[in-house]
Amino acid sequence: MTGIHPSITSHRLNVLPTARPIQQRVRHFHPDKQKIIWNEIDKLLEAGFIREVDYPDWLANVVVVPKKEGKWQVCVDYTNLNNACPKDSFPLPRIDQIVDSTTGQGMFSFLDAFSGYHQILMSPDDEEKTAFITPHGLYCYKVMPFGLKNAGTTYQRLMTKIFKPLVGRTVEYGMKLNPSKCAFGISAGKFLGFMVNQRGIEVSPDQVKAVIDTPPKNKKELQRLTGKLVALGHFIARFTDELRPFFLEIRKAGANGWIDSCQNAFQRIKHCLMQPPILSSPNTGEKLYMYLAVSEWAINAVLFRCPSPKEQKPIYYVSRALADVETRYSKMELTALALRSAAQKLRPYFQAHSVNATMGHRIERIWNEFQPRLSMKGQVMADFVLEYSRRPIQHKEPSEEEWWTLRVDGASRSSGSGVGLLLQSLTGEHLEQSIRLGFPTSNNEAEYEVILSGLDLALALSISKLRVYSDSQLVVRHVQKEYEAKDARMVQYLTKVRDTLQQFFEWTIEKIRRIENGRTDALAGIAASLPIKEAILLPIHTNDITGYLRTDTLPEDPKQAHKIRVQAARFTLIGGHLYKRSFTGPYLQCLNHSEALYVLAELHEGVCGNHSGGRSLARRAHSQGYYWPTMKKDVAAYVKKCDKCQRYAPIPHMPSETLKPISGPWPFSYKWVEAEAYDSIKDKDVTKFVWKNIICRFGISQTIIADNGPQFDSIAFRNFYSELNIRNSYSTPRYPQTYRTTPGRPTGNTPFTLAYGMNAIIPTEIGLSTIRTEAGTQDDANEELGRNLDWVDEVRETVSIQMADYQQRASAHYNRKVRPKSFKNGTLVLRKVFENTAEIGARKFQANWEGPYIVSKSSKSGAYHLQKLDGTPLLRPWNVSNLKQYYQ
Repeated sequence: MTGIHPSITSHRLNVLPTARPIQQRVRHFHPDKQKIIWNEIDKLLEAGFIREVDYPDWLANVVVVPKKEGKWQVCVDYTNLNNACPKDSFPLPRIDQIVDSTTGQGMFSFLDAFSGYHQILMSPDDEEKTAFITPHGLYCYKVMPFGLKNAGTTYQRLMTKIFKPLVGRTVEYGMKLNPSKCAFGISAGKFLGFMVNQRGIEVSPDQVKAVIDTPPKNKKELQRLTGKLVALGHFIARFTDELRPFFLEIRKAGANGWIDSCQNAFQRIKHCLMQPPILSSPNTGEKLYMYLAVSEWAINAVLFRCPSPKEQKPIYYVSRALADVETRYSKMELTALALRSAAQKLRPYFQAHSVNATMGHRIERIWNEFQPRLSMKGQVMADFVLEYSRRPIQHKEPSEEEWWTLRVDGASRSSGSGVGLLLQSLTGEHLEQSIRLGFPTSNNEAEYEVILSGLDLALALSISKLRVYSDSQLVVRHVQKEYEAKDARMVQYLTKVRDTLQQFFEWTIEKIRRIENGRTDALAGIAASLPIKEAILLPIHTNDITGYLRTDTLPEDPKQAHKIRVQAARFTLIGGHLYKRSFTGPYLQCLNHSEALYVLAELHEGVCGNHSGGRSLARRAHSQGYYWPTMKKDVAAYVKKCDKCQRYAPIPHMPSETLKPISGPWPFSYKWVEAEAYDSIKDKDVTKFVWKNIICRFGISQTIIADNGPQFDSIAFRNFYSELNIRNSYSTPRYPQTYRTTPGRPTGNTPFTLAYGMNAIIPTEIGLSTIRTEAGTQDDANEELGRNLDWVDEVRETVSIQMADYQQRASAHYNRKVRPKSFKNGTLVLRKVFENTAEIGARKFQANWEGPYIVSKSSKSGAYHLQKLDGTPLLRPWNVSNLKQYYQ
């Protein structure tokens, strides 16, 4: 096969110069798989696609992958080679725009290239980099193979080059086509997974059949079904709402994957796909319409056109689930979010057409020009709006205009002046503003300023009926014409306020007590207390200095222009490149953002990199003769986000939480410490220890308390407990300070003394008598015991005071070393690597941290519940001392 001439295009790998060639270790295959590989190699050699190679620097393995029809496909694992190649930024076309361009055409021709990738030759310098190893030898590709990082981009670049000048011309490129998959002059056909014809774009029957004929039976199949339905999302109205039962069931851990709500949703989706809508494409300059709908958990939109007054044709359905924080938005904010999301998704349509957006909520007043909702001329539009109206979050349009309330207050202080306002509607929407005035005012002037600001905001929202409340008697009486304004400035303010109020259909203004206006008073106080920020000069970019040195170009801001003139004296142009005069050596070459990132990557983690810290890395870059304006900040941020530096960072020994002393009971029964040495602590070792040292000596316990070690929570250990009917409890992750039975500093007494008021007689005194065991009789001992029991309360009170004092002193000493650390929900964290979670065989090369995990729940005691990136929760909470934040 001749293929494309190299002068037209060829595939280049563009391997990074810092990348080190990697030769993968050979993989061994079963004889049956070796036969499949050999047959594939024969085909490629016969076609001239590959050749043998000797001593390659890069070497990859082949992988045998099963196909759906029971056959096998031989692929090459180019993972290492792809990691060493930068991404080609050639723009890929959007599928929906390509499909839209086919609508309205009466005749189609479909072309399919025969082994399209293999018709593009590899660059001769890069052929041996594609080398792969098989049981029969080493080979490399002469043509572009599948699996390379930028192969699809190279193919798209060729297609653009071929078909862009093809209109009205005859061009010969030598590309071979596949006749069995080509079609010419047909009225309809399958294109990029869709059925296109003159009427519009339809769902492929194969995709519909794949959904209808495969009802899920378990959670895994439900996930597959959801993935298939996502591809049909812009054909289904309120797609996210319909699939909500699926999403909820997938998120549940351990769920069976199929419940009644899922079955009902599946039936509704089947009904929609049996009669799917036909999507159309707008004509040039045609006016489009869009309906917006919001629910408790999703935002939806549909873009459609009106070819005639009695016809509506959908163009695109948009649906998106709400994030957790977005579910707490007000109805006005949700509708604005729906408009923003639809505009981002449908950006090409908004750029080429005039779009009228309509919705059920009264946010329509925000826009000065509101178009009323059109009558329903199609069943698809009717279903969309009907479902939207049934959502519990929606409300019917009121028959009369609503009254809005505006509460205002101003504050004038020595530190400055500020105003606060609160605009509310009867349906619960409210807007708060705290404004810092950049000029000095009196209290009355501040009251007038806030009224004018509130009136302007109400007019921007097209509010026609407004009630204004203020705690300033003078201003209210001025507006009500009960007081006369004598000061010239007050007259000007009053005239402006009255003129603005005339723009409302109906309005009132009333005086309220200061205690009823506390919220706006706080807003005004906050604004008045804030310091006035001086004008901040933007940091100088090297492009600004280069432009000044070359063409004397300066910004319009005089302060910024002066700053550039002063700093340009320390720079010079040499050979078209910008250099900075250094105080410590020769000129420093100024780098742009991409060049700076390359230098940091090479110095920090390249061949000669040693993952040095921020200051050391900045010194190295400076000593090598490089400079950019934000050098120290960028270096610190780069080191902070380095994945390996975070995982191998040393474990801090400073406490992360303050000491929380716990006073426990004073036990006086058996409390000897049983210890045994092990080279590793596994669940079988713990089971053996509990059986030998606890159960065989003291019998079956009711409860055994252990820490959060995984060896105490393994399946084998839990089964051991359940067989003996022992309750397995875990200690709190707050690390309580334990209290021993021997006399200690906190109490100065033994637990036996605190319980009975006297010292215990130990077993040694029974076997070898002492003076107190021989001199005293049993009656004397009983009498002394009773007397001590009468005095024991006083002893216990004294000990309690001593313990409280000791705990306070211990806490003060401990808390001096604390470096507080806390995480919010959703924060990515790394977890300390323990012995049972360490990588086998890693030894001293073992990372100190693993993860990342997501914080799902936190408590005030310093314990955090974690979950994996896929949403799987970890079984137990983890103390903050075992966690650190992960940056990316």
